[in-house]
Amino acid sequence: MANNYDRIFKENVESLLLPLLKKLLGLNPPKLIPVDAKMQVTQEAEMDNIRRVVHDEPELDYGLQIEFHVTDEDLRRRNLLHYALFHNITGLPLRQIVIYGGMGKPNHINQTELSLNGLNLTFEVIVLKQIPKEQFLNSTIPEEIVLAILCDFGEDQPAHVIRQILYNLQRVLRKSSRIKKYQKQLLILSRLRKMEIIVKSQVEAMTIHYDVETDGLYLQGLEEGREEGIEIEKREFVHKLWSLQEFSLEKMAFLVDLSIEKVIEIIAELLHIEGKNATEISSIFEAYKSKFQ
Repeated sequence: MANNYDRIFKENVESLLLPLLKKLLGLNPPKLIPVDAKMQVTQEAEMDNIRRVVHDEPELDYGLQIEFHVTDEDLRRRNLLHYALFHNITGLPLRQIVIYGGMGKPNHINQTELSLNGLNLTFEVIVLKQIPKEQFLNSTIPEEIVLAILCDFGEDQPAHVIRQILYNLQRVLRKSSRIKKYQKQLLILSRLRKMEIIVKSQVEAMTIHYDVETDGLYLQGLEEGREEGIEIEKREFVHKLWSLQEFSLEKMAFLVDLSIEKVIEIIAELLHIEGKNATEISSIFEAYKSKFQ
């Protein structure tokens, strides 16, 4: 399972690298170039996401390794091996940074110093759940926006934060088909917080919202005046929006381009309450409306 999370980070690292260095570490390296750091010992050790930080004065150069982990494990011996292999290949020092995206307490992974006779190793650990979500949520880079799912939500409810993430992805990507890629990444990362069900429901709600407002066939139907088909589509959309319990009556009326009275009529038919008296019908919708006040 951890490989799924690692794969997301590897897919996104090119877009994430500079923003993460600047936002989380205050670094603004003049130039980064990839380093092929492999060495055959008793086993092959391959170091992912490693770059050479290049300066005008070569003696200032160093290696930079950023890794993403979701399990709370002691990485000191592993990082010592990586440091030794990299230094043997390049002759450069290596700055090692671990980004911890797990939800468990960072006990073992926060052991960042290893002292042996004549040798001292230190590296850095960044715990995403200790970082305010706003650091990534309001970015214009979709790879950053997705990371907000692993950050500190503060006082906000999970559904609200996930809704913000999805809306910001749509804001940045607009009608791009790439949005599905990041929705899938968000769904995978949400498993770390046991929020998969919430993400699925919010993605579905946003898809319906998107379809209502932008679906080409729907809008074409409005323009061509196919009133019977339009009426059926509108009723179906009202049914879906009502089932999600995420939109006020006013919002539903706006999205489907109907009067509030018509929306209430459709939902009343859906709930088979057309035979009830006006007081009973009114009480049902007043209870529903109170959720959005």
